[in-house]
Amino acid sequence: REQDGSRRLLTDSSLRVPGTRGRVFAIGDCAGVEGAQLPPTASVAEQQAAYLTHCFNQHYCAFDPSTDADLPPPGPVRPAASPVSLAFFLDYLFTPTPAFRYVERGSLASLGSRAGVMDGSKSELGLPSVTGWAAIVAWRGAYWTKQLSWSNMLLIPMFWFKSAVLGRDISRF
Repeated sequence: REQDGSRRLLTDSSLRVPGTRGRVFAIGDCAGVEGAQLPPTASVAEQQAAYLTHCFNQHYCAFDPSTDADLPPPGPVRPAASPVSLAFFLDYLFTPTPAFRYVERGSLASLGSRAGVMDGSKSELGLPSVTGWAAIVAWRGAYWTKQLSWSNMLLIPMFWFKSAVLGRDISRF
């Protein structure tokens, strides 16, 4: 309904679109949280999705949508600071609040097969900024943990090994 200057849907701090009785949510780069300047990145959308998942599973599950009542704000939710579920303990570094809170994790980039850049200067997790081999190991670890299937999690290191031993396949069919 409402839009800010960036042509995003404006939401309240609980990611609810105003004027919808709290029943319509907007996340990702199509949504702007009132009073916050969030970058239009996948990291923001991922953390917003984790926030809403917690809200639906813990706070909104008892709400009866057949009534005419407005959806109440959620209870306290801990920010999804960890990019992977195995490092869930990072979430406990932050205090739970009812409002969505974005946690800056830093940036990773691959610069070919044997180099990378990791910028942790803006990270709220206290990550260092590194380059070279250590950064590509961090990038590959993050990439590997984002896979949705076990078969991809098994195949990707095999392809990395094949590329390291035999070089990249540059042929086209």
